[in-house]
Amino acid sequence: MPGRGAPTFLKRQKEQKRVARALAKRAAKQQRRENRAAGITSGDGVEEELSAEALEQDAGADSDAGADSDSGADSDPES
Repeated sequence: MPGRGAPTFLKRQKEQKRVARALAKRAAKQQRRENRAAGITSGDGVEEELSAEALEQDAGADSDAGADSDSGADSDPES
């Protein structure tokens, strides 16, 4: 008879995933509400700022790496 005993392993796994998705949705919804209350219209602006900073840092690292490779070539007496 159905409905007797504990759910099967796969059904339990499916239920746990559903509950986790629901919790994630609630947390995201709460965060959007808090952002709206703080006057932030979209969370994308923060990500764009972070990515712009990361690009600036990458560009600085690339220019430093280029300087190191040039100085290494200048110090080579055989060339």
